[in-house]
Amino acid sequence: MQPEPSSSRQYVELATLAQRFQAAILDKIVFPTIMLVPFILGFDLLNLSGGIDENFTISFATQVKVSLLEILLFMALNSYLLKEYGQTLGKRIVGIAVVDENGLRLSLQDIILKRYLPFWVAAYLPFFGFVITISNFLAIFRGDQRRCLHDDLAKTVVVKMPRGRKITSSETHIDSDSKSAASDVMDA
Repeated sequence: MQPEPSSSRQYVELATLAQRFQAAILDKIVFPTIMLVPFILGFDLLNLSGGIDENFTISFATQVKVSLLEILLFMALNSYLLKEYGQTLGKRIVGIAVVDENGLRLSLQDIILKRYLPFWVAAYLPFFGFVITISNFLAIFRGDQRRCLHDDLAKTVVVKMPRGRKITSSETHIDSDSKSAASDVMDA
């Protein structure tokens, strides 16, 4: 007797704090190390060392150029995964994904403009940038939704997502009472 094929409908739970931390470590430490060679090449090609004086003071224009180079490399590394799966490389390895509050896949434009860009810009505000950045990450400890400020702003949640799968259905929704999401999930 053959087992019945499983329904594509399954429950997707919120990512744990440990999973989000692991993905953040990969995204903020490990992968920038991988991108170091392209960064150095871009730094030289754009002649960014000309914006650093003998006291290693970096001009604002050079800081902006370096930031744009970092964003370009981040997008080169992650844009396909963000568009197709709602994942950065770190999230992909850990098995978590970003979805909207209803459990729907976001467009790449929404992820970048609503979730990342405001905090990339805020990070450059003198003093307040540091406070906003720290507050963003510490906000994950409030409430049971495990949401950072960038999740609140973009109206997103981070859920467990088995490797090789992606959320594609408009019928998906987050069940906030049981901290899980009901989802139609298809093989990628």
